[in-house]
Amino acid sequence: MASTTKRYTYIAIIAAVMALLAASYFRRGAQSVTFSRALMGTLVQITIMEEDGGEAASEAAAEAAFDEISRLEKILSSYASDVSLVSKAAGAAAVKVSPEVVEVVAKAMEISNLSAGAFDPTVGALARAWGYSGEKGVVPSADEVARLLPLVDYRAIVVDEKNSTVMLSKKGMVLNLGGVAKGFIVGKAIAKLKAGGMRRGIVHAGGDMTVFQTGEGESFTVGIQHPREKKLLGEIHVANGAVATSGDYERFFMKDGIRYHHILDPKTGFPARRSQSATVTSIDPTQADALSTAAFVMGPVAGMEMIEKIDGAEGLIVDADGRVFTSSGFKGRIF
Repeated sequence: MASTTKRYTYIAIIAAVMALLAASYFRRGAQSVTFSRALMGTLVQITIMEEDGGEAASEAAAEAAFDEISRLEKILSSYASDVSLVSKAAGAAAVKVSPEVVEVVAKAMEISNLSAGAFDPTVGALARAWGYSGEKGVVPSADEVARLLPLVDYRAIVVDEKNSTVMLSKKGMVLNLGGVAKGFIVGKAIAKLKAGGMRRGIVHAGGDMTVFQTGEGESFTVGIQHPREKKLLGEIHVANGAVATSGDYERFFMKDGIRYHHILDPKTGFPARRSQSATVTSIDPTQADALSTAAFVMGPVAGMEMIEKIDGAEGLIVDADGRVFTSSGFKGRIF
């Protein structure tokens, strides 16, 4: 179902999963239409502005984008997919997978190298112990975590792009692309929208928002959620590209006064403690998705050093004490 508004000046969209509160200023008088569907464990919203061919064309383009999201979600899921087959064959054999899996794994390994392992797609065995949602409410014993840590090592992934295979070198390893797949899928959905003639719009999926437009146009203004209060921390301006946020404030539980959340530090096996949230912008949605997790784990010092080295990437990190750090090219403001 679509909802159409003749005049937008400011839109606020609250994410269901990672609580990135996003806001976009649209040109006065611009017509927009929004389509929504439950996919990837969240509510995916596609907003199209200045469409060619009217609402019928917008609906067809959005339908094609949703179909692509659904197709890729099945391929990249940790359950009953090529990814799960790779995990089942860990330590035994390489698995023939779809080209999309090879592409995402290669991108994940790139971010793993850039972050010195702060982002690691082999964290799956630990994620199972904690509960993938971060809300299991049970803290694994130190002994169990220590037993699983050797199974977390992105350097043990073997990718053969020519033969389209992926292998995990150690038995018991579990591949989990949750920290990078959403951005990849959103990027492919936007490609479908553009192929359908759409010239300007937004794809919003949980804590990730990607905006696009052809030619020169006004930047979108995206609000950044305060990680400890129900208000905006600031805003960032993006003309084309993704805004991804990772934080400890949505999927977590408290035990003995300690906050346990879903973003694990691959080096310790426990929830990362250096940040409250990390927001990254990049023209590449896949990169932004993974970098926000890596920056969160690394914290403001190492995280910002990483971001500054990547062309086109900018970021904002809130450290464990609530202090705000921004990259040198950050375009926005802190309230």
